[in-house]
Amino acid sequence: MNKTSLLTILIVSCLSALFSCTTKNDGFIDGAVTPPGPGMRVTVSRDGKPFRAVDIDSSDGRFHIALPPGKYDVSVSSPRSPFPSTFAGVDIHSNATYTLPTVETPGASALTKLSGKIEPAGTTITLLSEGKERAAINASADGKYEFADIPAGSYTMRVSAPGYAVSNEEVVIPEDGDTSRNRRLLYLSTIDGVDWANGIIRATGRGKFPVDSPNQTIRREMAKRAALSDAERNLVRIVEQIKIDANHDIRSSMTNSAFSSRIKGYLRGFKVIGERDIEGGIELVLELPLTGQNGLTGILAQ
Repeated sequence: MNKTSLLTILIVSCLSALFSCTTKNDGFIDGAVTPPGPGMRVTVSRDGKPFRAVDIDSSDGRFHIALPPGKYDVSVSSPRSPFPSTFAGVDIHSNATYTLPTVETPGASALTKLSGKIEPAGTTITLLSEGKERAAINASADGKYEFADIPAGSYTMRVSAPGYAVSNEEVVIPEDGDTSRNRRLLYLSTIDGVDWANGIIRATGRGKFPVDSPNQTIRREMAKRAALSDAERNLVRIVEQIKIDANHDIRSSMTNSAFSSRIKGYLRGFKVIGERDIEGGIELVLELPLTGQNGLTGILAQ
C-alpha cells in the first residue's frame, strides 16, 4: 500500500470517528431512561443545530456522551412517547460529568387518545405541555380531529382559526381511557364586556338604596338584588351579541329551543366577582367563561 492510499484511509477513518472520539479536554453527559427499551435516542444540539446523537442502551437505559466544553440542549426521545424530554442550556466543562435527571417514559398502558370535533372545520388544534408545543393537527373537513398515543398528563389545548378567537383550556388526559373534547370557536368582533384575550365575559349592574326600607341591612340587600338583576340583564345582552360565525350571532340562533335551553343554562353559571358601594347604591360585577368545559365554546359544541 503506497503512502497516498494509507493517508486517505487515515483521513476517512478520523472523519468517520469524529463524533465518537474523545479528547483530553472533553466533558461528559450521563443519564438514564426508565423503563429501558429499544429505539431510544439522545440528541445533543448546539446553537440550534444537531451536534451529536447516540442510541441509548436498551438493556439498562443508560447513556454516556463525550462533548467539548460548551453549552448544549439535550433531547431524549423514545418510541413510547411522541414528546421528547428536553434539557436546555446544559453547561459542559472540561473533564467534568453532568448527570441529567432520570427520564421516565410512559409505558404502553399510559398512552391514550384525545379526539373530538371542532367548528369551524379546518381549525388547528395544538397541545402544549410545560409551555412547549408537543403536537399539532388540523381538523378535517367535517371538523373531526384525533391525537393518537398521547401520554397521560395535563395539557393546554389551543384551538385557533383565522377570524375566530383563540381558545385555550387545560385538558387532563387520564391513563385509564380516551378523552373527548368538542368545541365551537367564537367569531371575533368588538363587544363591550368580552375579553377575548383572557377568555371571559364581564357585566356590571347597579342598584340604588331604597328610601323607604326599615333598616340598613334590608336597604343593602334590596340594593344588591337590584344590582344583580341589572347585571344579569347586561350579561344577557352581551352574550346575545357574540357571533358564532360571520353571519350569525347568539340572538339569531335562540329560535332553536334546544340551543336556547343550553344558553339559558350557561347564563345561570355566572360568578359574582366584584361588589362595591357607589353613591346612592351598590355595584356588582358578574363573570362567565368563554372557553373550557363550562365556557361558551363548550356549551355551543354540545
